[in-house]
Amino acid sequence: MKAFASFLVVLALAAPLSSCAPSFDTPPDLQPLIQAYENPTAVVTSEIMAKVADEIAKAAEEIQNSEIFEEILQVIIDVQQELDAAAVKICDGGDNKGDDCDDDTDCPGSTCVNTGDVLIGTICDDGRNEGNDCVDDTDCPGGSCGGGVVIPTPNGQINVNYICPGWDVGQFDPDYEAEPDPANGTIKLTMTLDGAGIGRVVWGTADNCRYLVPIEGGNCEAAGCYRSSYDGGVALDLGDPVSPGEDITKLIVTFLMEGDIGFDGGTYRINQSFRVTLENTAALVILVDLADPALSETFNYIFGESSQGIRDATGLFQCSLEESRCWDESGTLFSW
Repeated sequence: MKAFASFLVVLALAAPLSSCAPSFDTPPDLQPLIQAYENPTAVVTSEIMAKVADEIAKAAEEIQNSEIFEEILQVIIDVQQELDAAAVKICDGGDNKGDDCDDDTDCPGSTCVNTGDVLIGTICDDGRNEGNDCVDDTDCPGGSCGGGVVIPTPNGQINVNYICPGWDVGQFDPDYEAEPDPANGTIKLTMTLDGAGIGRVVWGTADNCRYLVPIEGGNCEAAGCYRSSYDGGVALDLGDPVSPGEDITKLIVTFLMEGDIGFDGGTYRINQSFRVTLENTAALVILVDLADPALSETFNYIFGESSQGIRDATGLFQCSLEESRCWDESGTLFSW
């Protein structure tokens, strides 16, 4: 169950920028980090792996078990869905050309297209939910959804405040109606908008965000859940600006996190970059940074569904942390 202060409340701050517009803080520059993934410079040896193997294994375990990346990405997906619901759409042609529409069925002989504009501030007129925020008439039993202000192709910066779901397993009950509790912690993210799409870099902090992770192979009701939390900073790169309706679960997302992961009663300090996709959370890439200054000597450690590997300055080869060795088609390269 997600609960956050609707970004539409602050979207008015993200009106089209002009010479008179307020200046916003810039997103962090993650390009050096992206380049470190794409162009690893370290040559990995047995001596290097002997020093970092345990750290790699522990980081991967905490990241995958805690599913903190999923909690953060779900907030972004929720924002994208609100943005899409608020989009102004019109018929591109046909008999209803230029008319408002919800989907192609409203546009015989044509298609329903997103104009890039958004409509905010709509409320229920009459009915049981009179005066409450709404997206369409289905939110207003006995009344209608109307009013609001159109913001043309919003560009700028928005802040999203998300109240975390906490450790009450009742949240998975479809009849659960508890109010969001700030005691469960928050995630505060900053995003940019570009023509009603989400900019590629998102950044912010988590303040003791508490959430549940189902035990592997089960669910919270049947098998129970692990209590998880995160307290610290986060920045992430979505690869490219995300267009309205794009499937974020398929994107390879680069994370940079520094903070404390809580999982199953323990706490793990993380200062790590990694890549993951929600479509296949078993696939994880950890960036290993060996030198000072930062990012001057790096390699990728890759976790697949059934295999592991390293990508360094010499290329790609298989490894196993459990077997303490790396190999290619010619045989074992080195062990530690």
